[in-house]
Amino acid sequence: MSVSLPKGAERAAERIDRLTTSGAPAQEMIEGVADELLRVVGADSYFVCAADPHTLLAQSAGVVRGMPEVVCAPFWEYEFEVPDFNKFADLARGQRQVADLHTATGGRPERSARWREMNRLMDVNAELRGTFNVGGRGWGLLHMTRVSAHDQFSEADVSFVTSVAPLVARGLRASLLTTPSVGRAGRGPGMAIFDGATRIVSATPAALAWLGEIHSLHRPLDVGMGVEIPTEVMLAVTEARARASSARDADAMRVRVRTLTGGWLVIHASCMRDTDGEPGDVAVVIEPAKASDVAPLIVEAYELTPRELDVTRALARGLATIEIARELHLSRYTVQDHLKSVYEKVGVSSRGELVAKMFADHYGDSFHETVTHDREGAGLVAAL
Repeated sequence: MSVSLPKGAERAAERIDRLTTSGAPAQEMIEGVADELLRVVGADSYFVCAADPHTLLAQSAGVVRGMPEVVCAPFWEYEFEVPDFNKFADLARGQRQVADLHTATGGRPERSARWREMNRLMDVNAELRGTFNVGGRGWGLLHMTRVSAHDQFSEADVSFVTSVAPLVARGLRASLLTTPSVGRAGRGPGMAIFDGATRIVSATPAALAWLGEIHSLHRPLDVGMGVEIPTEVMLAVTEARARASSARDADAMRVRVRTLTGGWLVIHASCMRDTDGEPGDVAVVIEPAKASDVAPLIVEAYELTPRELDVTRALARGLATIEIARELHLSRYTVQDHLKSVYEKVGVSSRGELVAKMFADHYGDSFHETVTHDREGAGLVAAL
């Protein structure tokens, strides 16, 4: 049985479609999308942000309205550490990416630990959550709440958000390509130590400098050192601590973030153990991203198919067309067809242009440090 969409939904969807295909920066896009969602669905408080598709951690672009700062830390702690309904990771990987809490709990939202905590900190009754998915990955997160117990989110509300979610996801994915890096400073890695309250215990000068350069969704103040801590760093610390308390503590938490100038950094967060083997402080290393850190995101943003990615990787290693065909067990003509498709998607006409467009424009490192040269002299990114 079909569900009627809310009043004004069709025109709002058209505006969202235009906005997400306009090439606007992610922040501008999210602000516009939030306005349209609020106009059609309505909410007393909401949170919309871009997300890293591989970790689902919030990224720099986003909007928060009506949610007091005291909610920030417990919001993410419950997301990472407490089993619950409609968690972002479950929505992104499930059959339905948008869900209403009342429906998920059979009309008993108090079954949700997150809802109980949020209701203690602010007025919350109804809750709608979702992820903006495309290509099987979540590129953004949505959390909306209403105060009135008699004003629940309807099936029509859920249907509308579901219908526009792929548009938003495509726009967020494409936004990675609209703000190329302008280069990076010569500063090396920095380290900071965070305690159980996510406060800085100690930090190197380089770490403090990098913290100030991260383009962040929100920057709460660390009262201990008087330093603003980007939300993205806080999330990495929280997730690292959650991993250390479970069976997922084999690897450090790695998060990609952008700087205020459009460059890329990588945050490594690892929970240390005390003398009794219990989780303790979290060590955070912030360093300039390597080619291999950035390339997967850029590849996905250009919507390359798995086979096109195989061909691109082989090309990046300096292989000639016939060598690519032999390695991938394809005909030379099939390889040429894949290359033609890649060139069209990226908007280039040669190998050298492909590398410059997919890598140099979005990374900003000294180009000679990260390329090799094939026999014909075309620059090719080894890291792809």
